[in-house]
Amino acid sequence: MVNYKMPVKERIRALLGQLNTDLYEKEEVMALVLLSSIAGESTFLLGPPGVAKSLIARRLKYAYKDAKIFEYLMSRFSTPDEVFGPVSISELKKDKYVRIIENYLPAASVVFLDEIWKAGPSIQNALLTILNEKIYRNGEKEIAVPMKAFISSSNELPAKDQGLEALWDRFLIRLEIGNIEEPENFYKMIDMPFLSAKDEDERIKESITDTISEEDYVEWNTAINGIAIPENIRRVISVIRNKIDRYNEDHEEKPEEQIYVSDRRWRKIIRLMRSSAFINGTTKIRLMDCFLIKHCIWNDKKQIQTVCDIVNETITEHGCSEEINIKYIEDETAGFLAEIDGKTKFVTDGRVEELVSLYGNFYEIINPPNPNCNLIKQDVFNNLTVQNQNMNLFYRDNSMQPVQNSLYLNIRKGDSDFSIFINETPCRLKTVTHGDAIMRTQKPDPVQEEAWDDRVAGLLLRVNDTMVLTKNFWNTELEYLRTNLFLQPELAKNVESHGNETLIRIEKTGIRIREIQNNYKKIKDEEVTLDEHR
Repeated sequence: MVNYKMPVKERIRALLGQLNTDLYEKEEVMALVLLSSIAGESTFLLGPPGVAKSLIARRLKYAYKDAKIFEYLMSRFSTPDEVFGPVSISELKKDKYVRIIENYLPAASVVFLDEIWKAGPSIQNALLTILNEKIYRNGEKEIAVPMKAFISSSNELPAKDQGLEALWDRFLIRLEIGNIEEPENFYKMIDMPFLSAKDEDERIKESITDTISEEDYVEWNTAINGIAIPENIRRVISVIRNKIDRYNEDHEEKPEEQIYVSDRRWRKIIRLMRSSAFINGTTKIRLMDCFLIKHCIWNDKKQIQTVCDIVNETITEHGCSEEINIKYIEDETAGFLAEIDGKTKFVTDGRVEELVSLYGNFYEIINPPNPNCNLIKQDVFNNLTVQNQNMNLFYRDNSMQPVQNSLYLNIRKGDSDFSIFINETPCRLKTVTHGDAIMRTQKPDPVQEEAWDDRVAGLLLRVNDTMVLTKNFWNTELEYLRTNLFLQPELAKNVESHGNETLIRIEKTGIRIREIQNNYKKIKDEEVTLDEHR
């Protein structure tokens, strides 16, 4: 007997357990296909033959009460009659072009089209309307299509420049499926008894104890629309979009490698995350729901890992709630230190830089374009202007005496008092610095020190509050991740690691604040040279 008071999450959890019976290493795919259907979106499965793509689609029909499935293997010879139903002869006699849609795609709740890219233009155009509006025009009438799930598959992605971009964009979730990897699961699979497709369907049908009714679907749709989008989710999406823009700029010369995500797709992604949040029992999109984005924004197999990295990094680095602002505390701490230095440290720079005289009337060029042009006469240097002069330079021979070079060079005054341009190349002359920079420290008066102590207390309180908020935030998100019906529990490892790194970062800020306090309490009235101070 169905328990209608059972929470949605528990109903879907039980349903997924039954749909996944003997379906090894495809649990995530089944979960995402079901989520996509509840969100009213479509799914594309990429993989070779024999990896359970059609089996997943057939099983999905048992998630819905009294659902009908339409399943078809497309070829370049497929006709609209085979997909949308044959033309009614009786209606044709009345000059009406009407199809008999019963048992065909327009009457199905779950649709699975294998090798969809082989469909002809007439089929593709009709599919676009169905996917966009859930409407099929049959003769003079527009029919509301009862389709809950549209699943397509292929062992290849749509060919470029074949007019398939619009259809490809309609598939929100894109999943790559392979063969079973774990030996234990593989041998369980091959040990299973062979059943006909009909018997297999009956076996699964009998195991389903609860299904999603039309009333459920309508009610859930309304609730999903009411799921809130917190500010941190908007920030994560903005950062992901910016990272994609930068990625595309880096691949400007290879447009075929760029990642394109339409505005429509972003809207559908939000719908998907709202659906996940609703089913998992929360009233707002949670940060962990953003992991779903990685299944929705790649266009080519080569992009899958890049997209995963972009999404994963953005979630951990930019996903904290608005109450947690570690950078603000770090910036305030840096500003506090600058304020202390400004009121306790005063530098008097007595250093003087001057040119080094060689052989009585030469200056040495440190980085000449030619090593045999590294000496210039002092009087020549002193008379240089901003206009180029054609002249010779000097170098030291084996006896270390200055010798004029026969090479004529364009030389003019440099940007500083110690530089020149040689053939428009900036060159610096050798200098020496005399004198010292003196730092005078001044002990803060008791009133100032007391004010700084209050500032330290406030900063440390904020550090402590931020530590508590951060712990609670990541612990709550981790719990949500580990119990989420549509996310892999393995993701928790990276999230937990980042949470720990964040806590260490906050702790170091607290240590830094205490060091600042300890240092200003030790300040004395004294003078030291800058080099000695360092």
